Amino acid sequence: MSTPNTQVADVKKDISVQVLSKIESFQASGELTLPKGYNAENALKSAYIILSDPKNNILEKCNKTSIAEALLKMVVYGVSPIKKQCYFIPYGEKLECSISYAGNIAIAKRYGNLKWIKGNAIFEGDTFEFEVDQTTGRRKVIKHIQTLDSVGSNKIKGAYAVFELNDGSVDVEVMSITQIQASWAQGGSKGNSPAHKNFADQMAVKTVLNRACKLLISSSDDSVLYDPLDDVTSIDVTSENVQHEVRQKANKQNLDFSDVDDAEVLDIPAEEPPITEVSDASNKVQSNTLDF
Repeated sequence: MSTPNTQVADVKKDISVQVLSKIESFQASGELTLPKGYNAENALKSAYIILSDPKNNILEKCNKTSIAEALLKMVVYGVSPIKKQCYFIPYGEKLECSISYAGNIAIAKRYGNLKWIKGNAIFEGDTFEFEVDQTTGRRKVIKHIQTLDSVGSNKIKGAYAVFELNDGSVDVEVMSITQIQASWAQGGSKGNSPAHKNFADQMAVKTVLNRACKLLISSSDDSVLYDPLDDVTSIDVTSENVQHEVRQKANKQNLDFSDVDDAEVLDIPAEEPPITEVSDASNKVQSNTLDF
């Protein structure tokens, strides 16, 4: 007789087989090259630590297909939930992987020629001046003077991000509070979460960092930005299980997630969702609910 624990373990095993099988398929066809130092198996383990949290019951609430697609997106983009580079957000029975601002920074450094990036909030009472180069169109901060009275006042006028590319060029992304709030309005909390209300400066900085990195990512011509998920119409659980088991027996290797339950369980942050997302490949996948 199966118990809730064994049922969850079975879900983990089934989904792991699906995701790893798709990854192997993409790699074999040359559609996916994982970032140097990125271990897909370790990333899946860390994801399961979060998904297995009994407070959320995501593995029980969400359908297997959407879980598999969310995990596959995580690996395709080479991000880690433990490093807060992505979040798993359930929408009813569907699970989605949303790339955070930290994830976008990591992706921009890999593929967008980003060397470093630094963001600052502009408070009421600050002296802030910037100019636009008439030849290159690049922005440059001329002056930003803050005082102890203005810093942390929660009266935000805007935010900016200064970044340098690998070729040595420096640019600045600037957003007014109106633009920032418009971006927040696109999120689920509409900018009304406790994090937005209590730490408006930090959230504003994350917003402008996110925008700068997304522009770098979208302008990259690296082939990694071709998303193999675009061509996935569905993930056949039974087929993937059989094919994966054949390969695993041939290679005499087996991925074991049994030790995940003993690892530290992390909460999925409810108060600090990603402000904006990299183009959601999961939305392009035709998710079909599969019978098990």
